[in-house]
Amino acid sequence: MYYALLYYPRIVHDGFHAFRNKYEPYSGLLAEHIPFVYPVPENIGKKALENHIRSVLLNWKPFSIHISGYQLTWDNWLIMTIKEGIENIFKLHDELYTGILSPHLRNDIPFIPHIAMGLFSKEKYDTDNPTFQSTLDERKYQMALSEVEEMQLDFWRTVDCFTLIKINEDFTKRWDIDEFKIDLKD
Repeated sequence: MYYALLYYPRIVHDGFHAFRNKYEPYSGLLAEHIPFVYPVPENIGKKALENHIRSVLLNWKPFSIHISGYQLTWDNWLIMTIKEGIENIFKLHDELYTGILSPHLRNDIPFIPHIAMGLFSKEKYDTDNPTFQSTLDERKYQMALSEVEEMQLDFWRTVDCFTLIKINEDFTKRWDIDEFKIDLKD
């Protein structure tokens, strides 16, 4: 089992959800989200992890982000990117990966704040080996990119609440464990 920390932007747009359901293999497992802490082993301890998250978030105020645009990642995921507010996401991500999370920082894959829209690999995605270099399904990708660009998706959100989830080893089940709200401070 693993823990992960996510921000759910709660997007209300039928075309957005239909697209993700069509192309994103984990859309049934996880609603659209921006990952802040990637899966870490549960032996880190729930209470210790919750205390760490709370202590980091004490110094934060809610912040705005602009979600717009697309990028194909090195591992053939089409992602929706963050155009504004990204510096806050990077800063919070870095602060979260201190203390008990510092040994779990992934230096082998780049941290790109995003919402996963679809996977366009000819091979099955290997959650145990995310650095596996897969082959792009160019035809499927170009069709999907054209489809999603037509929707002209553009969203502003306020990052003010995070969800700690627990996910099983084969990424087929998940449980929301706890919520962490960022309070407005004077």
